[in-house]
Amino acid sequence: MPESNKGFALKIIDDEEALIGERLTLIEKPLPQPKPGQVLVKILASPVNPSDLVYLHGKYGVAPLENAYAGFEGCGIVVAANAGLYGKWLVGKRVAMASQNGYDGLWSQYAVTRANNCLPVRKDISDEQASTLIVNPLTSVCLVERARKLGATTVVVNAGASQVGKGVIRYAKLVNIKVIATVRSEANVKVLNDLGADCVLLTTTDDFAQQLKQAAAKYNATVMFDAVAAEDTALVLHNMPDSSTAIVYGRLTESHAQFGGEYGVADLIFRDCRVEGFWLAHYMRTAKPWQVLSLSRKVQKLFAQGVFNTDIYGTFGFDGFIEALSHYAVNKSDGKVIFRP
Repeated sequence: MPESNKGFALKIIDDEEALIGERLTLIEKPLPQPKPGQVLVKILASPVNPSDLVYLHGKYGVAPLENAYAGFEGCGIVVAANAGLYGKWLVGKRVAMASQNGYDGLWSQYAVTRANNCLPVRKDISDEQASTLIVNPLTSVCLVERARKLGATTVVVNAGASQVGKGVIRYAKLVNIKVIATVRSEANVKVLNDLGADCVLLTTTDDFAQQLKQAAAKYNATVMFDAVAAEDTALVLHNMPDSSTAIVYGRLTESHAQFGGEYGVADLIFRDCRVEGFWLAHYMRTAKPWQVLSLSRKVQKLFAQGVFNTDIYGTFGFDGFIEALSHYAVNKSDGKVIFRP
């Protein structure tokens, strides 16, 4: 193994209008060594997610670390372990992995993370698809399962053309839950209809709110998945039936303000509506190990069967990654940008 580790590190910039590419710098550090409970992984691929963009702006739920490598998830080969029997078993295996809070991320050649953040990957899933296995697909399944616990027969997916939105549509079909999807681009209406959404609404139409209200009543949609936040949460929830629940799992709104949202107080008081949040990192920290492994096996099986498939814009090395990252920041529906060191 090399003695150094090259990667893209965060630069903390006070200028809110600084371009996303200006917030990263390519540097080298000594090769990290796994501490107790950790493994060392040679990175094969790591995607860009909306959460990565929010983190680069210093607005995510974990504090940004100056000169820390960015990148929340990826795929790699475990090359060393300091983590008991499970860690030793992982050595030599290809894993999907999440970064560990307080340590370097995965946009680098090597990274350390908790052994429990690593999930062995089936051989019939590519490196690129495996690198996207945790954040979006697991979130999609967890959201749909939460809707089932709430007794929903139909859900509304705001920003339905996102990778989580598409995953929700695919998985909801398997468990007989109908989906109303909202999109901002007319081109995505056909895409989601073809994917199996029961109703796709264009948010830019003048009568969007009325269309949503009619569709939500027709299908009795009582749970909403929202990755946009800001005024969208209040708008969509207001046009859903009484006793509906909005599950907010992100904020794609074009704003550099601190994480926040809006909701209609009258809807909460007089219509018995609710707003709750979902963060996959919290789920993985609090769930039992067997629950995480079972969820991983379910998602990987869906990938292998072609039910789940992450749209990929392109794969890039050190030379083209910054430009591709900048493209993704304004064209997320084009598909994931994958970094391959």
